[in-house]
Amino acid sequence: MDSEIAYSRVQKTADQLGELATDRHRFLDKRVLVTGEPEVLSSPNGRECLLNSIRLVVRICPNIVVSLPSQSGDLARQALDLAGLISFGKPVELLPEVKHFDDFDAILSVGTKAKPHLPWTAINSNGFVARVTSGDVDISSDCRRSNPIGALGAASLGAGELFKRLLRVKPERCEFLNGFTFCFRSYSSTTSDYGPEIPPSISHDLLVVGAGAIGNGIVHLISRLPFRGRVSIVDRQQYGTENLGTCLLLSPNDLNKSKAIVLAANLVNVGIDAIGFPQSFQDYAKNLQEYPTVVLNALDNIDARHEVQRTLWPDIVVDGAIGDFACQVSRHPWATQNACLMCLFQRPAGRSAEDLQSEATGLSKNRLQNPDSLLTESDLEYAAIEKQAFLRSRLGRPVCSIVQESIVQMLSEEQQTRGFQPSVPFVACFSACMVLSETLAHLCDWESRLETRFQFDFLMGPAHGQELPQTRRENCICGRRKNVNKVRTSHGLQSYRVATDHSHSDAHSD
Repeated sequence: MDSEIAYSRVQKTADQLGELATDRHRFLDKRVLVTGEPEVLSSPNGRECLLNSIRLVVRICPNIVVSLPSQSGDLARQALDLAGLISFGKPVELLPEVKHFDDFDAILSVGTKAKPHLPWTAINSNGFVARVTSGDVDISSDCRRSNPIGALGAASLGAGELFKRLLRVKPERCEFLNGFTFCFRSYSSTTSDYGPEIPPSISHDLLVVGAGAIGNGIVHLISRLPFRGRVSIVDRQQYGTENLGTCLLLSPNDLNKSKAIVLAANLVNVGIDAIGFPQSFQDYAKNLQEYPTVVLNALDNIDARHEVQRTLWPDIVVDGAIGDFACQVSRHPWATQNACLMCLFQRPAGRSAEDLQSEATGLSKNRLQNPDSLLTESDLEYAAIEKQAFLRSRLGRPVCSIVQESIVQMLSEEQQTRGFQPSVPFVACFSACMVLSETLAHLCDWESRLETRFQFDFLMGPAHGQELPQTRRENCICGRRKNVNKVRTSHGLQSYRVATDHSHSDAHSD
C-alpha cells in the first residue's frame, strides 16, 4: 500500500493553507488519542460518535491510539475491529489506560468535559444536534434521542478540530469551537430544539448519484436509518488508493472495485434493498423504466449536476457540495420557485481560444496568428521559460501542429490534477449529514427551513455559515414550467403549479 497516495488528497488540502498551517508538512507524523466518558459511550449516540470518529480520524492521521473506560464493554473491541478493517496506515493501538495525555498532539473524547490545558476536543450529539468543545466550556450530557445524523455531524466537527490542531492552523484562518452546538434542522446553534423523532420506517425509493466522499457519508447514514425502499447508486468509477483518505466506508479490500457496487453492498449487508450501477449517469438514464422522485447528488462537477436536472426533473434533488474546506447543501424541489441545479451551479466564464493556445504553448498571441509558419530559434527567446524545453524539441515544425499537441498535453495534465483534488473526509461527511436531514424533511413532510442552500468554511465553523436563498433564473430552462411538466408527466411524475412559498408540502397539483 502506497501511504503517500492514500493520504495525497488530505495532504494536498493541508498544503492549500500554505504558511497559515505551520505543521502542514509533518502532521501525518503526529499522534492522536480517541477516548470517551462511560455515560456518553453507553448511549447509542455515543457509540455512533465513537465509531464514526475512528472512521474519520484514521483517514487524516496514521498514528491512532484508542483508549476507552472499562465500563464500555465490547465497544473497545468493536472499535478495534473496525479500525483493523478500514485502516491503511499503521495499526490502531488499543490501550486500557492512558497515563500521560501530554504524549498526544490531539485528543478526541466522546463525552462532555472540556480540558483546556490539553489539546482536547469533546463531542456528543442528541437528535439532530451535534455538540463540540475545544475550549473551556463543557457540553451537555443529554444524548437520549438517537439519531445517526447528529452523531456523524458531531464526529465530523470533532475530526475537523483535530485537523486544525495537527496542522497548527494560525488563528487568522481558523476558529476553535468552544461549547458549540449545531442543529441540522435549523442550521443554527441551539440548546433545546433537537428536531423531530425519526419515524420507525421510511418507505421511499432513493437515487444516489455519485459514490465518492459525499456519497460514502450519504450511504452510511442511509444504512443507519430505517429505509425500506430501494436505493439505487450510480457511479462509473472504481475506487483508487487516493480515495482511502476521503471515503468514510472504504477499506483497502475495496480498491479497484466499482464504487457503486461497493456502496450498494454496504446497504445490502444491513438488509436494505440496494443496487449499484457501475456506469455513467447518461447510460443509466437511457434504461430507466421508472423515474425517481427523490435524488441525492454527491457529485463533484457542474456538468454532471446539469445532466441530472435536465434528464430527470424529479420532485426534489438534494445536493451536497464541498471544496477544500467549503461545505454546502442545496435543496431543489420542483414544486417551488427555488433555483434548479442549472440555475445554481453556473459554469465559470471560459477562456478564449487564443488565451488557451498561448497558455498551452508558451508562445505569444501575436506569434500564434501565423499558424502555418515554422517554429524558429527566435521564437524561443520570447516564449514562456517553462515551455522553452518543450518548444526546442519541436523546432522546424509548423506552429499549428505544436498548438494541437500542447493543448492535448495540457488537458491531460489537468485531468490528472482533477483526480487528486484536495479533500478531507470530515467536510464531505458533514455535507452528507445536511443532505440526509433535508431528504428526511421532504420524505417525512417536515417543514424545511432551508431556502435553496447553506454553506460555510469548515475551518471557521458553521456559526459563520450563510443561508442563501436563490430563485430561478429568468433565462433558465426551468422557467418553461409547462414544458418541464410535460417531461415530468412523460416520466410518470406529478405536475405542479407555481407554489407561493418554499415549502414542498404546500405545492398544489394541476
